[in-house]
Amino acid sequence: MDAKMKGIIRVVLYDPEWKNEFLKIKAMIVDCAGDLLIGVEHVGSTAVEGLAQYIHIGATARFT
Repeated sequence: MDAKMKGIIRVVLYDPEWKNEFLKIKAMIVDCAGDLLIGVEHVGSTAVEGLAQYIHIGATARFT
């Protein structure tokens, strides 16, 4: 991170690529948790199409 940007939150327009990034994260969680996993959900503002947001892909996992 550029030292000038430290402490600054940058809000950006919605990016359809966020869904693909979540799917990559979900695949890693499923690979690690296997049968213990009930589900993985994309949460937060990156999950809402069209919503501007600071870039942070959120995921919630449920386990048995």
